[in-house]
Amino acid sequence: MASAAEQVPMPELTFREGGPGDLRAVFTVSELAVHDTALRSGVLDTPPPSETQIEEEWQRRRHLLEFTAAQPGSGFWLCERAGEPIGYGRVARFGEMEELTELMVLPAHHRQGIGRALLERLWPGDPTPDLGRVVVAAGASADLTLYSDFGVMPITGHWHIRAHPEDFLERRSREIDTAEPAVVVLESDRAVREWKRLEPPAIGHRRPRLHEFFGRTRTCLATMDPGAESATALCWIGAGGEIGPAVGATPQDLVPVVLQALDRVAKTREPDSLSVFCATDSWWLLRRLRGLGFRVWWPSWVMCSIPLPGLDRYMPTRPPHLL
Repeated sequence: MASAAEQVPMPELTFREGGPGDLRAVFTVSELAVHDTALRSGVLDTPPPSETQIEEEWQRRRHLLEFTAAQPGSGFWLCERAGEPIGYGRVARFGEMEELTELMVLPAHHRQGIGRALLERLWPGDPTPDLGRVVVAAGASADLTLYSDFGVMPITGHWHIRAHPEDFLERRSREIDTAEPAVVVLESDRAVREWKRLEPPAIGHRRPRLHEFFGRTRTCLATMDPGAESATALCWIGAGGEIGPAVGATPQDLVPVVLQALDRVAKTREPDSLSVFCATDSWWLLRRLRGLGFRVWWPSWVMCSIPLPGLDRYMPTRPPHLL
């Protein structure tokens, strides 16, 4: 693979490394690019988000974005035209894995090789046994082909699924014969310790800093093994009703804690819709959510340089910047 320095310069386009001061500007690029992808995928038929809507979304997501950008070994590259960002990509490194959190190009600048040029700077060379790569990939077949050129392959589906809260709660109320284990709220330090134990076997790498961050910004629900006094499943819930990630000791263990998180959000926040991301390996969870009114809204892929066989007991992060 050619290095970034060997690429033919693109007329009027410049590339540079980004910094913390660029995050807000490229967030606008991200929101407009995602909206365009949603239009082309048939997911949305609405006008592009306004600057006010983008600012509101930035305020909801900024702390997670700033956190991932600050991780040691992370990468951030911009493509600019006349000094304005038209595309960018970011990689966050967690231990032995690099997660491509964003690769966005404004719709007017598609098919100019910008995405590939950004990836060549973010992911030069090939993945190694000591440093893998993973990305949640949305978009057309051409996007998947591009990612595969950089050493990652599809390993499972990544479905954004939604349900109407009233429909969900009504269906839940009819589950009178379903016995579920008790769910508790864990204190932050205990939650982080349990995440450090349960998550690595599921996703193939360690993210202690991420869970320390969630311990400061989110609430952790858990089901417990009374005999061992350890968690059998965990789920983070954000202040804005974001559900995930979640992980279980087994695929079946994942289900009750996710359902309790959905109950909590549906009853306390009364959102317009309930929304989670689900790996298609999570057969037990998908089957249960299907019966509770959830439908596929936006299908994507998890692509990785190594197999991740534990995703049947894992529910991905929301928002989907990270696995």
